Amino acid sequence: MTDEARTGVRLAFDALGGIVDVVRDVHRAIAGPGLAAVAAPVFGAVRVGLAAGGAVAEAVARGSLPVGLTGVVNGAVGDRLRTDYPALATPLRATVDGPLDGHVVVFLHGLVHTEQRWGHRDVAEEVGATAVHVRYNSGLSTTDNGRDLAVHLETLVTGNPITRLSLVGHSMGGLVARAAVHEALANGQRWLSPLREVICLGSPHLGSPVERAAATAVRLLNAFPESAPFGELVDRRSTGIKSLAHGTAYSAAPHVRQHFLAATVATNPTSTTGRLLGDLLVSTTSATAPAAEADRHVLGGLGHSALLHHPEVRAKLVEFLA
Repeated sequence: MTDEARTGVRLAFDALGGIVDVVRDVHRAIAGPGLAAVAAPVFGAVRVGLAAGGAVAEAVARGSLPVGLTGVVNGAVGDRLRTDYPALATPLRATVDGPLDGHVVVFLHGLVHTEQRWGHRDVAEEVGATAVHVRYNSGLSTTDNGRDLAVHLETLVTGNPITRLSLVGHSMGGLVARAAVHEALANGQRWLSPLREVICLGSPHLGSPVERAAATAVRLLNAFPESAPFGELVDRRSTGIKSLAHGTAYSAAPHVRQHFLAATVATNPTSTTGRLLGDLLVSTTSATAPAAEADRHVLGGLGHSALLHHPEVRAKLVEFLA
């Protein structure tokens, strides 16, 4: 059995134990100390049973987590994985599709995804470039991942004859790309020299209303003792998710062209509905960041995930990279 399999089993049973704790705490808040004391042995027995079940399941588990599940688990609790379950935490790493010379395009996935979600995998080949697909722990903050990416790109450029570098990020991936540029500017890293464009697809440059709503929900749940355990459970979401609540103040390199591409589910992108709804996860205002130095593009009739595979988006990528 691999370390990843053993750790995955342990994480699953620990998560079940956490749910039992929430139920226990809600019961305690509603029932009062008397009944809570009576029920305590029952919850204790369930906890013991889960511990025993986890030990048995760990003993028979085989294989490793599927790639898709790896992305989801890292995005949801990746910061805790790095500390408590390191075998499941994804270190930043890259897959290279060809020779690292000439034009290289680096693709960065979004929250709870891996590089396998990209539908535009052959865009680099079409424009005569080599694709590099980066996988990272999306449960960490965009700043931390940007710092790791900057280190990786410095190694990439230092050891290979790369003459043009392009970064393409979907959702959180766009913020990670911008964070890497910010880090490189602060430290005078050499990989900025061949960098020509940063392309962000549906990236929440001004924050995500979904995450802001989650933070508000936590505050409301924590206001009452009966619901506070649920607030605590929701508040366990990763640092990476929480970092999407507000905008980023990452610096841009003067010689690098930024393309911010937004989507909206509305057919008319310029309508009030189109601006407000955005792609249902990111508003068009957040995805285009009007105050930033960037070329802005908005496509109508698309949701957030469609940015990964829609032919209109592909055509835009070819246009930006050609």
